[in-house]
Amino acid sequence: FETQLKTLAQFPSTLLGDPRKRMRFFDPLRNEYFFDRNRPSFDAILYYYQSGGKLRRPANVPMDIFMEEIKFYDLGEDVIEKFKDDEGFIKEEERPLPENEFQRQVWLLFEYPESSGPARGIAIVSVVVILISIVIFCMETLPEFRDGHGFSEDHFSVNGTLGMEKPNPFTDPFFIVETLCIIWFSFELMVRFFASPSKPAFFKNIMNTIDIVAIIPYFITLGLELAESQGNGQQAMSLAILRVIRLVRVFRIFKLSRHSKGLQILGKTLQASMRELGLLIFFLFIGVILFSSAVYFAETDDPQSSFSSIPDAF
Repeated sequence: FETQLKTLAQFPSTLLGDPRKRMRFFDPLRNEYFFDRNRPSFDAILYYYQSGGKLRRPANVPMDIFMEEIKFYDLGEDVIEKFKDDEGFIKEEERPLPENEFQRQVWLLFEYPESSGPARGIAIVSVVVILISIVIFCMETLPEFRDGHGFSEDHFSVNGTLGMEKPNPFTDPFFIVETLCIIWFSFELMVRFFASPSKPAFFKNIMNTIDIVAIIPYFITLGLELAESQGNGQQAMSLAILRVIRLVRVFRIFKLSRHSKGLQILGKTLQASMRELGLLIFFLFIGVILFSSAVYFAETDDPQSSFSSIPDAF
């Protein structure tokens, strides 16, 4: 290979551009520089100098070998990062850690299960508590358990009318198990909050938002129950609000994604494909409009038709 010195001098901090660095590879007998390296890669390395900074990996050179050549010729970290971006490398997310040693250990213990054995044990406990909470959420809707949450058979008379006494919700086994789960969720959330390296970043994390949303319904339900037991709340309004609030508890299932790499990858995939998914939904909406319109106008003269309008044909 032959080139001019001014071509190499464009990048003076690299191996070929710095005369002092490349001097140890000079052969005075042949009056040339000798590099016992991968030959196809050198074509791309030399083209980097000739083109003024364009680096392209030859198709017949493996990725790892070409990366070693870039490091050997000391092209710089900026060139390596740009090459990784061009090749589609996924950047590893930086993990900011607290400066305080104790705070750092606690943060690793609760935030990164792969950091140690105890951290993995805490993650397992957290997953078990989440599963118990989800099972309890589903089981309390079974008829045999739901009927027991209504009114007891103890009759009482108020102004000559018969009523039934409502059981104490705080003695309900489901409520007790739910309370124990909430204690763990709250403890875990508070520990991670106080140990987090950045409080604003903590609240911006979607997983922490899910954790907060998962425990809020319990405290709202508890407040309504206490208000109702003291006669300060309206039962009908409380029941309507409780049904909506209890529905939010289903979001606890998303807490599992904190401990599952597969769910995290699925979330990232959906996030990266939002534009394509939106386009798919748009075309499905167009199809619904077209076919529902066709069905409506095809049966509009039939008095027994079930499609009285286009929205009914949806």
